[in-house]
Amino acid sequence: MHSPNLTLRPGAFADADRLHELHTVSVRTLCSGHYAATVIDGWLANRRPQGYLAPIGRGDLFVVEEGGRIVGFGEAVPGQIIAVYVDPAATHRGVGAAIMDRALVVARSGHKGPIRLESTLNAEAFYRRFGFQAVAHSTVQRNQTAIPAVVMELDDEAPH
Repeated sequence: MHSPNLTLRPGAFADADRLHELHTVSVRTLCSGHYAATVIDGWLANRRPQGYLAPIGRGDLFVVEEGGRIVGFGEAVPGQIIAVYVDPAATHRGVGAAIMDRALVVARSGHKGPIRLESTLNAEAFYRRFGFQAVAHSTVQRNQTAIPAVVMELDDEAPH
């Protein structure tokens, strides 16, 4: 259940600076118990606000606002959830659930078969609450840094 104070909207080009700030603080704060500081530094190196413009332009990125401030964002395409990030100051208030609800709608749109995502180690339990199951362990490469991840799938054959 999410707060009635949350609103979802498509990402806008003007959001890029806030998305970059939120993404960075989310990774540094929420992932720090599962990843070494050197891994997090490599993960975030060379990341810039301009990196959010392409998914915004494609309409794949959406934001969650609370009181007019962006407190989370997601990115999804048919068959795949690409990103779910929540401001650490807004955790446990339904922001992640609101992102997942929207991301699942997008991922199911025109797609048959399992929905896939790559989870950070700290987020695996969160995705399990939505029915995702681990199918493999992998690494994602960012700036010559190997970031351990969990490939997860939702077998979405059940009726909605």
